[in-house]
Amino acid sequence: MQKFMKAAVLDGPRHIAVKSVPVPEVGEGEIMIRVSACGVCGSDIHMWKTGRGWGEDRGDFIMGHEFCGVVVDPGDSRFAIGDRVVFWANLYCGQCDMCRSGQEQLCRDVNGTNYIGFVCNGAYAEYFVGKALNAYKLPDAVSDVAAGLIDPLMVAWHAVIKSGLRLRDRVLVVGDGIIGQMIGALARKAGASVVALSKINDRRIAKAREIGDFDLYFDGNDPDRAQIMQDASEGGFDIAFEVVGAADALSACMDGVKPGGTVVMIGNSINPDVRFELNRAVLREIRLIGSVSCTEKEFRETIDLIAQGVIDPEKYVTDIFPLEKLQHAFERLASETDPVLKIVVKP
Repeated sequence: MQKFMKAAVLDGPRHIAVKSVPVPEVGEGEIMIRVSACGVCGSDIHMWKTGRGWGEDRGDFIMGHEFCGVVVDPGDSRFAIGDRVVFWANLYCGQCDMCRSGQEQLCRDVNGTNYIGFVCNGAYAEYFVGKALNAYKLPDAVSDVAAGLIDPLMVAWHAVIKSGLRLRDRVLVVGDGIIGQMIGALARKAGASVVALSKINDRRIAKAREIGDFDLYFDGNDPDRAQIMQDASEGGFDIAFEVVGAADALSACMDGVKPGGTVVMIGNSINPDVRFELNRAVLREIRLIGSVSCTEKEFRETIDLIAQGVIDPEKYVTDIFPLEKLQHAFERLASETDPVLKIVVKP
């Protein structure tokens, strides 16, 4: 007999509907979990605004890629019923040259888009079925809510590793969202001498001020921001992280970084053509690095960062909602005035 579950379905632009949908069947190499928690990501907001996922349009679509749960059907996997697991959304093949070299985030099959909750149904639902390859057992020290923030933390962790950050480096973060704030925390833990945040308003920085990882705050709209940042950092920051995906944010990084410094670009842009000041990068020998997702090894390390108490992701959570309030969650996160930073859904 067909079983049904409750799911939050994206059924049009800016509209989520909670419906009863069939529970997916478990196929070869797959497991089924009862979803415990799912973080709401900015990428979900982009899909919500357009009313469709990134893959082929097959009608009702379920987003949600930052999630954990309890195994209810282990299939033919190594897991057992009752195991708590977190899924890595990256649907890497494990066979191409990039995967074999330990760079699964650059998998030829993924190509920057092939993720759970983007091209196939995700976890804004009571149950989720996916490849056992993408599931990792959770230590008892990692709560369900914390596991719902492993995804943004892994992005921050990968970016910090890519930056080559060294003890006593001066760090600038441009962008006050969850990933930017987590980069600030990791930079502080790594021994940065100064950690600064550039933002365009104070809407989302209450948590940042409460946690206290940032020494300086800059107004990204200040026409004198370049001079202000250079003076405050005594000649420029060693590393700047762009975590917005906008021309002005990248320009702010160039304003703040020192000659010979490094700019790490994490933000994705809806408009792929972003204005860039080539001469300034060339003449000042600025090192530009792209950073996306993380490696499989870094995903496991991210779980350990939480389990060992290095980072407490729950500090960044401003709201926990039931599945029925997902539409409200998206409306809040899309607002230009709401101070919400991170929302976790518990189906």
